[in-house]
Amino acid sequence: MENINTWADFAALEREELDALSPEEMDTLKQSIVDNEANLVKAKEEEIAKVKEIAENQRIRAEKAEKDKKVEGEVKKETPELSTKDVLYLAKSDIHEDDLTEVLDWAKFKGISITEAHKAIKTTLDVRKEERKTAEATSTGASRATTKVTGESLLEKARQGQLSEKEEDIDKIVEARMEEKLNRK
Repeated sequence: MENINTWADFAALEREELDALSPEEMDTLKQSIVDNEANLVKAKEEEIAKVKEIAENQRIRAEKAEKDKKVEGEVKKETPELSTKDVLYLAKSDIHEDDLTEVLDWAKFKGISITEAHKAIKTTLDVRKEERKTAEATSTGASRATTKVTGESLLEKARQGQLSEKEEDIDKIVEARMEEKLNRK
């Protein structure tokens, strides 16, 4: 009867085996099953408690890491790593505002001062400066000079059969025609 540890094992016993047991043996068997199942339940509860504790510890660590990450990100955003010399250099230098972030990123990447970073990438910045000047000089989107339409030009177009539908243009044509008649006399 040593293999009988649970009530399922007890229920699997045949009737003859149960009848062969004395009342004292039956009581002892039942008590050992109760004790054994109580120990199993206790072991399961301890295992569940350990799993819950591990899960809670992981959750706490994850929250702490997330909080530290947020604080670290906020500190980086709030406090630029510029010394007083760097700030003065930036104020006096002729770095275009489009190139400023590149200079700052280069200094941060290399771990050098702003002055050193500017000197290191100056040739690239000079090329960009020339490109900006060229683009500014050859701006294709420049505004066109508007020519004032004169009465004489409108009158000439009207003689060629090109009449404008604007009332102001028609008035100019009439004035130009009258002035032309007055000048002939």
